[in-house]
Formats: sequence, structure tokens, C-alpha cells
Amino acid sequence: MIYKNIQSMKTNKLSLGVVGGGPKSWIGHVHRISARFDDKYEIVAGVFSRNAKLSKNFGKSLGISKDRCYSNYVEMANEESKRKDGIKVVSIMTPPSSHQIIAQKFIEKNVHIISDKPFAGNLEQAKKLYKKIKANKKIKYALTHNYSAYPMVREAKKLVEKGKIGKIDYVNVEYIQDWSGGTKINKKNAKRKLKWKIDNKIVGASAVLNEIGSHAYHLASYISGLKGQAVFADIKQISKKIKMDDNAQVMINFDNGVKGMFWTSVMAKGGVYGLRIRVFGSKGSLEWVQNDPNYLKLNPEKGAVKLLERGFHNAEFSKQFSRIKFGHPEGYLDAFANIYKEFADSLKNKTKKRYFYPNEDEGLETAKFINACKISSRTKKWVKI
Repeated sequence: MIYKNIQSMKTNKLSLGVVGGGPKSWIGHVHRISARFDDKYEIVAGVFSRNAKLSKNFGKSLGISKDRCYSNYVEMANEESKRKDGIKVVSIMTPPSSHQIIAQKFIEKNVHIISDKPFAGNLEQAKKLYKKIKANKKIKYALTHNYSAYPMVREAKKLVEKGKIGKIDYVNVEYIQDWSGGTKINKKNAKRKLKWKIDNKIVGASAVLNEIGSHAYHLASYISGLKGQAVFADIKQISKKIKMDDNAQVMINFDNGVKGMFWTSVMAKGGVYGLRIRVFGSKGSLEWVQNDPNYLKLNPEKGAVKLLERGFHNAEFSKQFSRIKFGHPEGYLDAFANIYKEFADSLKNKTKKRYFYPNEDEGLETAKFINACKISSRTKKWVKI
């Protein structure tokens, strides 16, 4: 009887395969923990490195059977599709320019996709992947713009939809980091410090925009419900010798005449995970800062500022995405896990329930935005998205 119960428990989990996220990958660790948070997935297969021996050894260290630790993603897709117990979902956590080609291979095998951001390395790849996803009605796709899954970000989105701040006028978003670790990047230390991020063939259209700028733009669109229509961008590179985009300042024209200001940088000395968004409307404004994620400021046009707390009074919607009581912090891993959990539910639910995880539509929009920024910065002109 105990054995039967164990078997039935296993069948309730979605079999998950992993591409990328090897032993030295921080984001791989984040994905694996997030996938296990709510017991919705079981990691049963994977390819974790371009080094076949390293990949297989790491897979076995995670408890994956030897015959399902693969040398490359093509082998994995082909072999898993032959198995009766083959993977139902694949999680992709490789550098940006590989997202499209890996996803397409598994889409051809009718495997659902959860991919790390950005959607693709550049707009051309994004269009191809978008078309591939839409052409296969048997699969679903989720993009881990994890900041969208914070409880108070979703509360902010709901407040905007309810008209609590009126008609939106302005959106201001910034995301800054310091990849240099406080040191000056030069030709001698660039590869050691920045690794593959200085290789455009791997990082894609823009290092700063693909890696963290895509998060900032997505967050602005996600909360406001608006799409960018045109941009005027100024993108800076580290130097003439190190051709990696490290800073982008962008003016955005959104739908309905809404104006936006966007700043992202990976060389802001002393900048540590500086993600902040403010949305201003005709009746007031909202402000959310990732370093203090449990709180959302609601500033009315007149009167005192309201500080809304996750899962507490006047923030009812956030309770749906909170695992613990108010007064206790809920953070980055939880937000990642929300996407995994929600995507699993969407695969099992046959009704037309609304889900909030980012998908290919938002992936394409972000790729269009990044491409327009590059053109605008080069031509010093407004460019339509």
C-alpha cells in the first residue's frame, strides 16, 4: 500500500529536464530550487555543460540516473522523446543567444518550455522562436522574468487595472548593477571579470539590455499594462577596445501618450541590485523597490502615503502569491518558484483561467524594444518599436 501511494505521488509531478545551469552556475541553482519549491516538478534528465564528462557527472550528483544524463541538448531531446516516461517540460538556463535554438528543438518534440530571460539573443531569433511557439498548439511557454512574480508587483498590477491611480501618465524604471566588482575594467581583466558577456555571439544584441535591461522593461510593461511604441536611446560601451554595452538611458513613448524613462547599467560603481519602478497616474502613484519587496507605496494625489504590506490589510490580491505570513520576508527564490508553480498549474488546468507568468508575447515585445534601442542609439533618432 505504501509503495502504491509513493507511485501515485510521483505521477502528480511534472517530469522536468534541464539544459544548462552546471556546477558553477548561480542561476542554475536558483532554477533547480525554484522548481522543487512546491513539489510540482521532478528533475529527471539534463545536460548541464558543453563538457560531456562534466555534464554527466554533475547530473549524477543531482540524483539523475546515468542513462538520462546527456552530452548535449539534441541528444536529450531525441532520446527523451522516445521514452514513455520522457520529460514533459524542459527548463533552459543557458546564455541568451542559445535560447531560441534549444527551445525550438524541444518544441518540435512537443515539450513545454520554461526559459530564463531574455526571450532570445536578438530580434531575428525572437521572431523565429515566437513563430515556432505559436505554430505548436500542444505546448506552452513560460519566461522567467521572475520580478513579475513578486506578490507586491502583482498587487501593483492589479491596482493599476482597478484604476486606483487613474490614467497612467508616466513610468519610471531603473535597474543597476556593478559587474566590475568595484574595479576598473580594462583589456587585460575584461575576459576574466565578464567572461562570456563580452562575446556578442553569446550574449546577443546587447549585454546590458539583454541581461538586466530586459527585466526592467518587462516590469514597466507588466505593471502598467502598456506597450512601448517608440524609443530614443543612448547606449554606452565600456570602451572602444571592449565593445560591450554597459549603460543604456532610454526615453520611451508608451501607448495612450504615456511617457517613460528607463535606465539600466552594469558598471554603476556601488550599484547593488538597484531595481526600482514608479508609475504615476492622474489619481496618484505606485512605487516598488526590489530591495524592500514586501512593500508597495501607494501615493494618492492628495493625503498621506499608504504603505501596503504583502499579504496584509489592503493588499488582498498579494495573498494568492504569498507562502508565509505577513511580517516575514519573501524574496527572489519565491518569485522564481511562482513562475514554476503557475506554469505547472496551467499545463494541468484545462479551463481558460488567467495566468500571470510571462510568455512568448512579452518575450517578443522586449526583443523589439532592445532592437529599437540599438537602432536609436546608432542613428540618434526616435525609432518605432
